[in-house]
Amino acid sequence: MWEKFKQFVKNDPVVFVIAVVVIFVGFIFSQVEVLHYTSESEFCGKCHPEQKVGPLGEYYTWSKNVHADAKVECIDCHGEPGFIGYMKAKIGGLGDVYGEFFKSKEHKLEILSKAADPKYAAKLVPNTTCLHCHSDEINAKNRKEKVMSVGINFRLIDNVVNPRFRESFGKVDVLKDKVIAGVDPKHKTHLDKGLNCVDCHLGVAHGGNKHNLPKMETCFKCHDNMKASNKQAKLPANEDCQACHTLQKSNQQGTTIKGVDEAKWYMADLQCSDCHKSAFERPNNDVCKSCHDESYAQIMVDTQKEFVDKLAVIQKIRDDLAKQRSMMKPGQLALFNQFNLMVKVLEKDGSKGIHNPDYFNNIFDAANQLVEKIKNYKEEPKVVEKTAKVEGDKQELAKSEPAKVFKANNPKELMDMAPETINLAEQHKINATKKPVVFAHKKHAEMFECSKCHEKPEEGTLKVKITKLDGTNNSFHQELCFPCHKENKVKNGTSCTTCHK
Repeated sequence: MWEKFKQFVKNDPVVFVIAVVVIFVGFIFSQVEVLHYTSESEFCGKCHPEQKVGPLGEYYTWSKNVHADAKVECIDCHGEPGFIGYMKAKIGGLGDVYGEFFKSKEHKLEILSKAADPKYAAKLVPNTTCLHCHSDEINAKNRKEKVMSVGINFRLIDNVVNPRFRESFGKVDVLKDKVIAGVDPKHKTHLDKGLNCVDCHLGVAHGGNKHNLPKMETCFKCHDNMKASNKQAKLPANEDCQACHTLQKSNQQGTTIKGVDEAKWYMADLQCSDCHKSAFERPNNDVCKSCHDESYAQIMVDTQKEFVDKLAVIQKIRDDLAKQRSMMKPGQLALFNQFNLMVKVLEKDGSKGIHNPDYFNNIFDAANQLVEKIKNYKEEPKVVEKTAKVEGDKQELAKSEPAKVFKANNPKELMDMAPETINLAEQHKINATKKPVVFAHKKHAEMFECSKCHEKPEEGTLKVKITKLDGTNNSFHQELCFPCHKENKVKNGTSCTTCHK
């Protein structure tokens, strides 16, 4: 046999070399394909198959998480960035495969349960892995110090280049930029003190929700332990809500999102503890009635119901658009990220609209306008300005743009009999809980046709039948005032204090 082989090599060396090359290339190709196949999260799901939160449900919880939406696979987090980190993870995975076939289920559960310990979890997913995608500095450091690729793309993380990658998702640099979340996380401060990402974000991809945020109990426990061990530690008091809950504070001031009409909440100067008697219990409408009359309890119910209903609609739109993000053009993607930020602000405020109903309505309006721009997006052709380079030319161009003119042509006899103002509370016998609206009737009649509001102008009969007067969802708001204000883009047109003054 050996003699025949030697004779074959001697007689047909070219065929022999080609056969060796084909076998070698085939072997390498098959190994690369095996690496690709075993690097997919679906492969991990074969050994983690249960649909639950906890051990054996890791694939299920990942699939519901925002990381799955971003195409971040198991191997992206459970293997340090770079080719060497990838191969170490693959070799370590061989031990898991061995355990799957030759060790008991109890042993497997024992290993998986260790992930509930932050110290053990930090070994599974170290800070450098999280920050490779969420910061520019660590990303640049990893790409400089590690071999990121050998010419074959095995996974997403090794091809991540910031700031381009994080900006494509509308994400900020967590070490440098302000993070818009329910709580100001001060990431750099915590990391500089030696904390790991998973100390706060334990189970970030496996909590069973799209976004698994840190728990307040975690913050309090850590802060209390530090205060006990170091009396000089400069940490916010647990009852100092706004020291950490900066999003709620900026929402109440109406300043969170640039470009959205600001509307300061009329109770923004209250202390959080005036309504929040406990850090762990949300106020109910009994708190409202302790300071106001009974009608305010219904206002809270109506406000929260309206907010929840509107939020559910744009959340659905956001999730549907997110599935199309990979096909969006750069300008369209930028609009989507802006829209997604607005949805996050509404989601993470936590009050279901109570902290600032007027400002939230402005955000909803701005978000819906963005949806139309995203759906009807067209790339604008590049135009070279020839005449608007000089400030004077710009002013002339601005003057040439026609402004929207409101001028009605109502009959003179109607205008003569039209009252200057109408106190709506007196006119419709409303027991107002806010300052009654004194409607500038003559001013509106000069801008709009009487028939816009009146069925029979000469008799003063309204087009809308006033059936509900209490709460925020009353007939005036929903049928007359708000639709007109939105149509004509009245600044703060749904703000209480715009009309109740």
